Order: sequence, then structure tokens, then C-alpha cells
Amino acid sequence: MSYDASLIKKAKQELVKRAKIELSRRNLIDFTFYLNPSYETKWFHLCIANELDKVQRRETKKLMLFVPPQHGKSELSSRNFPAFCLGRNPNEKIAIVSYSSTIAEGFGKAVQRKIEEHKYRELFPNTLLSGGRDGISKTNSFFEIQRHNGYVISVGRGGSLTSKSVDIGIVDDPLKDRQEAQSLTVRENLWSWFTDVFETRLHNESVQVLIQTRWHEDDLAGRLLLRDGKYSKDNPNGWVVIKFPAIREKDINNYDPRNEGEALWHERHSLEKLERVRDTSPLTFNSLYQQDPKPSVEGLVFGNWAECDEFPEDAEVIFSGMDFGFTNDPTTLTRIARIGNRLYVDELLYETGLTNPQIAQRIKAFRGKIGEIYADSAEPKSIRELQNLGVQITPATKGQDSIDAGIQKLKEFEVYITKKSKNILKERNNYQWMMVGGKATNRPIDSHNHSMDGIRYAVFTKYGKPSFFFL
Repeated sequence: MSYDASLIKKAKQELVKRAKIELSRRNLIDFTFYLNPSYETKWFHLCIANELDKVQRRETKKLMLFVPPQHGKSELSSRNFPAFCLGRNPNEKIAIVSYSSTIAEGFGKAVQRKIEEHKYRELFPNTLLSGGRDGISKTNSFFEIQRHNGYVISVGRGGSLTSKSVDIGIVDDPLKDRQEAQSLTVRENLWSWFTDVFETRLHNESVQVLIQTRWHEDDLAGRLLLRDGKYSKDNPNGWVVIKFPAIREKDINNYDPRNEGEALWHERHSLEKLERVRDTSPLTFNSLYQQDPKPSVEGLVFGNWAECDEFPEDAEVIFSGMDFGFTNDPTTLTRIARIGNRLYVDELLYETGLTNPQIAQRIKAFRGKIGEIYADSAEPKSIRELQNLGVQITPATKGQDSIDAGIQKLKEFEVYITKKSKNILKERNNYQWMMVGGKATNRPIDSHNHSMDGIRYAVFTKYGKPSFFFL
């Protein structure tokens, strides 16, 4: 019996094609390859795609992806993943969110282009766009699937999702850059929108994907992790967190095969390039490339302040520091204990929008040993009013270069923060020196310092100017 070699070859090719089609219908990475055979893939892309597949199958309800810039995360998660989900289930209702409507609509348009490709119709012939006819919508910000209930809505941060149910919510970079992340107002507005608008459109079976650069410890991811925690058997409602630092760190996980110190994608972003960024701008490197918003110790004003379990209630010397905030910034009250050369600080008050009578009421409610309160002398009217309300409070001593002098005075002590002082701990991790050429100056950035100011006022007033400092 003779065999036609060309027929055998053709049959093999057909089997290979069918296998590719079947795999592309099942797995995001195969789907991405099928639509774009030139898509360059590394091991971490396979990991990201595998995690997104779990979301599509509802094996994972909430996923966070932290990946350095220009590593292909949005191509997989915000362009290919929605198209893949609609192919698997044309009834999926998907929301794509970014920091601006232009960026979000760009993702939505990219999804439309993929669905309109001939190769896509080979995989998912039942998922068709409407073309904007027969009363079915098709715009850059919203489009529907013919003869099904599925759609994609693309909105910028703060945009409307009124009357739209969301089965799959994708949030890709909700903050534009460090400047936005440093703004408490922007962070508060984002959080309010996420909780008041985005989450209200979810239901019991909804899934979420958050892709972002960790610009700030108090960013959206930070707040969600603080509220919900990481996923575990004991916390099934927590977030699965997948993090790929540009340079491998000591942390141990089961999905990063690199040795410590290796670059994530050396061909695109070499170790030498990454080390130059780290040396020039350690703050940007830690957040943008390492996905760790904590600044380097060298950049912190009080990088050596440690944590302690309890405040020493029986200390002989206890006093307090206060900073007034009123409407936008918090009013803070911190009690301070001294034992030898050690200072222990404990957060008592960190609240915005308080009037002076309310502040007095809060202080009197403590009824504990808080000692003399030293407050910002730039607010004499508030100090007098609190004194009239029965609060023992003294205006802090200030003078020329008082900020630098107060910082240097604090550096004469070992300082410990109680673990329950969450806001002081945050301020410690974010109160930074201005950096020039990667080097710390002696000028602090005037933010993340509300409690720090109150502590500084009190210690400087009680113990005088630092040694070897001349005013």
C-alpha cells in the first residue's frame, strides 16, 4: 500500500491547527499566541496568564498583579483577557477602569479590534460585535455582543457605572504617577469611588483583577489588602497577590524561579539599567520597579525608628505632642514616654474635621496619663480656646530652623512606636528627605508629617535644642 506524503503532511498540519484552536479556546496564553504569533513571552507571562485563567474560571475571585512597566502586563490583562472571556462566555459583563477615560477606552477599543479579527472568529464564532446597528451599542467606551447579554464598559477613575452590572472588573493603573499617589485627596477620591461606585456594581459571583504600580503604601492595593487581607485557607475572601520585582529579592514564593539578584526580563531591561535607576532614584526604583512602596532607609527622615508592643504606662516622664489639622489635614495627639535615652510614642488622636470643642472632648476622654501637651504655636487662638475649655496645653517653642533642629533633637534618642499606632507607622515609612542625584538632602518633604510635627514640637520644647546645633 502506498501513501501520498503530501496528504499525510496536510493531515498533520490540520491536526496541529485543530489542537492549537482547541488550546486557544481553553487558555489565555494560547489565545494570545493564536491572535499574535509574534507575541514575545517569558516565564512570568505564562504565570500571569495562568492566574488570569483562574479568574475566568472563578477559581480566583480577587487577583492583584504587580509588575514593572513595559513588561507586557496590560497586553495580557486588559486587552487579551477581556476578549478571551467574552469568547468563552459571550454573556460576561466586563468593566475596564484606568486613571483616565482615554486610557480605559483605549483598552476597550483594543478588545473590539481583537474580536473583529478573522482568527478570533475561528476560535469563537458566536461572539460578534453589533456594528452599532439594531439598537445595540458600539462606542469606544461601551459595546455589546450580538444576541447575548455580554458587554464591555470602559471608564476612567471617577466615571459612572450606573445601572451596569459587573461580572468581571478590571482596574489597570488607577493612579497615573507618583504625584497623584502622594496626594491624599486623590487617594481618598479613588477609594470613595471604588467603594461607592465600582464595588456596588459587583455581585456574589463577580471577580476582580487589579493591575497597578505600587506608588504608595496607602494606594488602592494597600487599602484593599489592609481591609481584606491576602488570600489563604483561613481567609478565602482575601486577595491573591502576584508580584514580580524587576530584580529578584529574598522573599520566597512558589512562582518566581529566579535566583536572588536576577533581572526579570534581562533582554528588555538589563540588570545594569535597573541598578542605574536604583542608584539614581531609589524611591522610584522601589515603587515602579520593585513594587515595594516603602522608600529606602537612606531616604527616610527617621529610618531607624522601631516598633514596640506596648507603651510604658509606668514611665516617670510622660508628655504629649499635638498638631492642628482641622478640615483637610488630621489633628494629631501623640503621647511620649522617656526612659533613659529611649522615647516611646503612642498614637492617641489622628482625625480630620475636628473643632476645638471636639478636640477638648477627645482629650478629656482619655483620662489617662498624657502629661503636658505641647502644641503648634502657630495656632495661638486654638491653644487659648483649648485652655479655656480646661485642657492643659502649652504652645511649643519654635525658632529659626526649628524643623531641622527638631529632627536633629529626635535623632539623639532611640525612638519606639507602639504597634497600634498605625498612622505614625505609616508616616515613619513615608516621611522622606528631598533627594538630589539619588542622595538625601537635609530638607524633608513637607508631607506625611502630621504626627511627626507634633512629636517634634514636644521633644524640642521639653528638652531644648540638640547638641552641636546652632540657631
